[in-house]
Amino acid sequence: MIVKAKKTFALCRIKKGYSITRLAEEMQVNPSVVSKMEKQQPVRPATARKACIALNESFEILFTIENQEVKEHE
Repeated sequence: MIVKAKKTFALCRIKKGYSITRLAEEMQVNPSVVSKMEKQQPVRPATARKACIALNESFEILFTIENQEVKEHE
C-alpha cells in the first residue's frame, strides 16, 4: 500500500494560510516531509493522519492509496 497526497493537499495548505514550515511544525515533522507530500511522493499512513488533523480535512480529500504491485521473480 502506498499513500500519496493528492494535488488538493497543497491547495488546502495554502487556502488555510499555512506555509510549508508552519504546517510541518503543526504536524511535528521536518519541512522536507511536507515538501515530499506536495511532490506526491509516498508517505507513511501515520504522517498522512497528522496532516489530516493539522489541516482539519478528511483523508479522502487529501490523500490517495495506491496498491503496490508485487513483482514476481523469473
